[in-house]
Amino acid sequence: MMTEEEYALFKILMDKEFGIVLKGDGRMTLHAKLSPRLTRLNLTSYRDYYDLVTSNPSGDELSNFISQVTNNETYFLREKGGIALFGSLLNEVKRYRQKKDQKRITVISAGCSTGEEAYTLSITLIESGLFAWGWDVKIVGVDVNSAALKKARNAVYKEDSFRGLRGDEEFPQKYFDREDGVYVLKRPYRSRVEFRHGNILDPHALDGTGDIDVIFCRNVFIYMSDAAVRCIAENFCSRLADDGYLVIGSAESLLNKTELFIPEHKGGSIVYRKNLRPSLRRRWGE
Repeated sequence: MMTEEEYALFKILMDKEFGIVLKGDGRMTLHAKLSPRLTRLNLTSYRDYYDLVTSNPSGDELSNFISQVTNNETYFLREKGGIALFGSLLNEVKRYRQKKDQKRITVISAGCSTGEEAYTLSITLIESGLFAWGWDVKIVGVDVNSAALKKARNAVYKEDSFRGLRGDEEFPQKYFDREDGVYVLKRPYRSRVEFRHGNILDPHALDGTGDIDVIFCRNVFIYMSDAAVRCIAENFCSRLADDGYLVIGSAESLLNKTELFIPEHKGGSIVYRKNLRPSLRRRWGE
């Protein structure tokens, strides 16, 4: 069994490396998630495993660790209001790009897990019909969980990934091929989606994406410390186009956590825009 001291070590590790805050006494949960890994590595104590994770120069075991303990709860069309919001923003995104004489759009799914959100955004974007001719469309899913990313790249899903549809068969029938009891996303909806391993606390996690039009980061901040949220907000702000959008979960808020983004109401939902004058806002508040 994991001791209090060992649990404390892992709590500090998760906060330091990933900004994740373990609340309450989650020793039993952490024990259940990590014990198979200890067995596989023939380790006899959690302190031995902690030493392995923190001393591995390649970071491979740190990646294995976070893959074991993170929550990968996701499914297609999760929080439909956020997806509908994304669809409503596309006309504006297109107009902004056209004003700059640019025919490209970049969308990020941060904390993408096994890819259902990223592919939902791809389907929504393609079905809008707004970017069909000569547009460079890029959707990038980013996650720290290597195992989840492998599944995302395969784009093969079981019934559980459609639980938010409440029995509606139209969506899987239209966008997926049924093969041997699983659903395989049709190629047009996966061709513009890429996945990368990255920690959004790292300012380089989104390198190479250019200025981003929309960042989806839903149900990620609820697990994080305020300091981690501020760090991620800074990283997003530096990458997001000045006229871009940040979409977070319906149960999340950036109010009183950062001045880099300000909320804006769009069709009954809240989306965040870059605060282009944060220094002035601070001065006026003095």
